[in-house]
Amino acid sequence: MKKYCIFDLDGTLIDSMSEWGANMKRILDDEGIAYPENIVNILTPLGNEGSAKLFLEMGVKGTKEELTRRMSEYAYEAYSKRIVTKKGVPEFLKKLKNDGHILAVLTASPHITCDACLKNNGVYDLFDKVFTVEDFGLVKSDPEIYKRTARALGAEMSQITFFDDNITALSTAKKAGLEIVGVYDESSDKDTEKIMEISDRYIRSFEQLL
Repeated sequence: MKKYCIFDLDGTLIDSMSEWGANMKRILDDEGIAYPENIVNILTPLGNEGSAKLFLEMGVKGTKEELTRRMSEYAYEAYSKRIVTKKGVPEFLKKLKNDGHILAVLTASPHITCDACLKNNGVYDLFDKVFTVEDFGLVKSDPEIYKRTARALGAEMSQITFFDDNITALSTAKKAGLEIVGVYDESSDKDTEKIMEISDRYIRSFEQLL
C-alpha cells in the first residue's frame, strides 16, 4: 500500500449497495419512470446532487434540492443503524493506521449518511479525512476530483492507493494517476472482469489483506 489510502464507501467499505440502490430506484418508481437495468452503476459515481440532476432529466418532478433531501431521508435510518462494514474492514483499517498510513474516504454519499454510518460502525476516527463529492462539487467520473483530494491531503498522486468497487470511478482514478485496488461487490458483478483487468490489485474481501 502507498502512504495515503483513499477508500470509497458504498460497496467498498460497507455492504450497502442493495439498500442504497433500492432507495434511489424508489424515487424513479414513485414517479413511474422507466430506467435501464444498470441504473445503480450509472448513479454510483454521481453523488446525490448528480443523481438528482439525472433524475430531473429523466422526468422526475421537483427541484434538485427537493430530490437530494428525499434521498437523504430515505437512506438515513439504514446508514445510521443497520448498514455494517464488510468483513475485515475494521481490522484492515486499524492495521494500516498502526503502520503509519494516512487514511481518507472519498464517497458519492453525502456527509449526513456517510459520517453516521462510519460512526455507527466505530471506524470514523480511523480516518484522517472524510470527503464526499459535495465537498468538491465534482463527481467521481471526473479526474479532477482525485487531484483535488490529493491536494487536500497534501499528497502526490503517486503516493496514493485508491479502493473502489465501481468501474467508472476506478478507471477515472487510474487515468488521474492513482494506484487502484478493485473491490468485489455484488452490485458490480457484471463488471468484475473489466475491473480485474484495469486494477493494480483486485480483492474479493479485505480479509485477503490481513
